[in-house]
Order: sequence, then structure tokens, then C-alpha cells
Amino acid sequence: MILQKGWKWLGVIGLLSQCRSGGDPPPGVLRVALFSPYSSLDPIYARDLVSVWLTQQLFRGLVTYDTMLRLVPDAAARWEVSPDRRRYRFFLRRNLSYAGYPHRYLKAQDVVYSWHRLAHPQWASPGRYLFRGIIVGWEAYEKQTASTIRGLRALNDSVVEVELERPYSLFLHLLTLPYAAVVLPEAVERLGRRFAQQPVGLGPFQLIYEVPGRLVVLKRRLPKVGRVEKLVFRWYPNRLQAWLALQRGEIDALEGLDIGLRYLLRRDTSWKRWAYLVQVPQLGIEYLGLDTRPISPLGEVSLRRALSALVKRCRVAETLWPDLVQPAHTFIPPALLAWIPDSEADPPDSALVARLSQLSLTLYAAPAFRELCEYLQACLKQQGVPLRIEYLLGPSLREFLNKGQIALWKASWLADFPEGENFLLLFESSQQAPKGPNTFRLANEELDAYIQASRQESDPFCRKILYSIAEELLQYHVPAIPLYHGQAIWVLHRRVQAFPRSALAVWLPLHEVVCE
Repeated sequence: MILQKGWKWLGVIGLLSQCRSGGDPPPGVLRVALFSPYSSLDPIYARDLVSVWLTQQLFRGLVTYDTMLRLVPDAAARWEVSPDRRRYRFFLRRNLSYAGYPHRYLKAQDVVYSWHRLAHPQWASPGRYLFRGIIVGWEAYEKQTASTIRGLRALNDSVVEVELERPYSLFLHLLTLPYAAVVLPEAVERLGRRFAQQPVGLGPFQLIYEVPGRLVVLKRRLPKVGRVEKLVFRWYPNRLQAWLALQRGEIDALEGLDIGLRYLLRRDTSWKRWAYLVQVPQLGIEYLGLDTRPISPLGEVSLRRALSALVKRCRVAETLWPDLVQPAHTFIPPALLAWIPDSEADPPDSALVARLSQLSLTLYAAPAFRELCEYLQACLKQQGVPLRIEYLLGPSLREFLNKGQIALWKASWLADFPEGENFLLLFESSQQAPKGPNTFRLANEELDAYIQASRQESDPFCRKILYSIAEELLQYHVPAIPLYHGQAIWVLHRRVQAFPRSALAVWLPLHEVVCE
């Protein structure tokens, strides 16, 4: 069974003392420094990046990715797709047991239970939208007008059948998300909401200790020679403190760089003798969002295009972080497109600039983007457009966006899976906030048609063509102004080998890491 909290557990005490002291690092233990909070260790609540990373170690879904981000079986040993592409049958692995329950093996009924739990309003999962409009009967069950999800069945203990409302070429990608992970029904029924404190999954690791917001310790369930045996996640207030801990030998991996740490690494490169960087471009976008409704100050497309041209002149990525990010000329990352649409904007008409200057625009952003916002403010002022800045914490900013109370904001989007549809979802008419993520309130039938066509298209390259056409429409209507594509950056001790290098920021499988 999962260990209860308490200092009486001597193994945990020993592990913690190793984390806090210098000297020789513990063999087989990967100690990771993190800075962003996590919301839950229950996969149906894993909506933030760190929660996704943690739940990936504890749970498994039917499908996963290999190192090239190709779809491969996970809890399912294989799958079959019907000729009309509307029925999927998943044949589950045999003898796949749950953490703390070595004799309780995966059954098809567990998958059915887990997905019903995701959809049920009682659990209020932020991911309950996942199969909405995709699996037959999902919405009826979500609204509690049906007692079961009609398109989800356990044919026997080892076969799950899923019926889709229509062919959806990206369905298997959805199964890689934590929301679709399999949980142990008995544990959920016994623990209820406390399941997040004692999670039980099929993943390579299990939870043995947690101090919420400060420390999470995971232990490998089945030993694997040469691979990491324990994962220790510690939270630090800033990267400088974590860097000092890395120097003292108290941690092995540090996520991300900030201005101060980047300066230190440049000033003295002696650290390269005992540490190294992993730096991988991400499938994500940092952007300015614009309210496109006619009632918005930026409701006129000519004004949005003029503002976009002025922002592009600021060359944000090249000026602020030339070695850490890539300038964004498209909203959809270039790797997901068949071609890069021409993004060169004509110089804005002076009359449009004058109209922009009279709007008294306010840019809303999280405090973490202060440097970016102040730079944009100064750059636009030089071009004749004054800009106010108001900083809001994440929940407040989301509330303002859902209510449609702001016209210009700074936001980010990271891909959940490596397809352009992941980004186009933000602009779909049916997904307008607060129902969905379309905070731009864009409603364009032509764009919707290309989004739907991409979901039906089974050929990957043909989907990229559709994504490129959709990107051209985005550049014309300008619901968002792309700023830059970020990079995943990790500072690692040289004892750490085989660390994941993935363009998908949410994908961090640590079970193959080697800690010598």
C-alpha cells in the first residue's frame, strides 16, 4: 500500500537527508528542481504543466509516444480500427498491475470506469471536454441525461471498444493526455476526493511521500537495471537558489533559465565541466490575444493588422532573448505546417496608427511577463501608440477573458500533442469562451471548415496542408499576434544521462533516465 505521511518512515527520512546534504549523490535517484506549482496528482485535474509531468510518472493511458513522438501502445498492447474509422478496439496488456496492488491487474472495465469518471459532472474535471462531440453518448452522459456513455464498452476483461460520432483522425493522440489515464476504481471509490493524496495508477512509479507545494517523492515500482529508481521533486522560490543547490550536489536537474541565471552561466563557463544544458524548441506559442468582436476596441480587422505590424517591428524575440527563444512568424509552429505563409506585413497606414493611438489600449498580463510588457510599451510609444499595462494573476486573467472584459492580453499555448489542430482549436467558433478556449471570440465559417477537414483527414501531410491554409486565414483576420516560440531548457548534472529531449513540452517520461 502507499505509505502514509509522517516522519516515522525512516526510508523517506534518509532520502530527504540525502537531498539536503552535499557530498556523493545517491545512486539511482534523480532530484529535480521545479518552480511552478502543481494542482493535483489526480490525472483528471492535471491541467497545468507540472501536474502533467507528475501524473505521467504515476499513471498510464492506452496509448503513448516513443522518442520520435510517434504513437505506440501503452496500457493497450495493440488496437484495431474499423474500415469506416468510427470504431476502435483496444486489446489490453495482460498482467499489468496497479501501484500498491500487485495482484490487481488492468481490466477493460477500469478504462470504462475511468472515462465515465472524467465525464461525470460530480468530479468537475477541467478535462471533461476531451471526448465531447467525439465519443458517441459522451455529452448525454456529461449532462446526466443518460446513465452510461453509449459509445464506450468493455467487450470482455481485456478488450475495450470505442465508437466515435464521426471519423476523427487525431483520436489516438487524445489518449496520451493525463485526462484519459486509467485509475483503479476501488481506490477512487474508497478515497473519493482524497484520491489525489493517495493516487493509484499503472505508471512506472508510485507516490511514497508528498509535502504539497514543496516536495514529491516517487519510487519505481518494478526495478529496471541501470535506470532511475527514485524521483525527488523539490520546489524552489527562484532559479538562483536552485542553481546553488545544483552546485552543492543537492539536486541533479534544474528546469528553465531566467535572466540572472543566464548571466551567471555566461560569465563563468567552468560549470560545463560538471553540468550540461538540454535545449529543445517547443511546440508552443507566446502571443498577444485580441478580442475580435465588433464591440471590441480592436473589433475592426484593419486596426488589428496595423497593431500586428507595429508589434512585429519591435522584434521582441531578437531583442530580449536571442539565444533562448525563436521569433514567431506563425501562430502554429512551423514544424506542423506544410509551408510557412508569407508573414511580412505592409507598413501600417498613418491614419490607422492615429486611430490606434486614440484607443487608450491596455495590455493585461501575468506579472512574470513584466520585462516583455514594458519593452512593448516603450516600443509602441516610439511608434506613436501609447499602451497601458495591468498585471493580473492567472485566475483573475482567466476570469476576465471568460467574461470578455478585456481587448488585449498576453498569453501562452503549449501543444498537448504534435498536431496543428491543437492550436486551431483556440479559434473554433463552437469553442468560444467561457464554453471553450476561444477567448478571441473569433467566428469564421471558412476557418471552421478547414479545422473540421483536418480532423477528418487521415494523411499526415495533407493535414499539414490544411493547417497552412488555416494559418493564412489567421494572418488575415489577426485574432492573435505571434511573438515567439519557446524552448525547453534543462540544466543537468553530468551524472544524469538519457534525459528526455522532446519538442512536446508536456511530454516528460523519466523512467528511462540513468543516474550514475
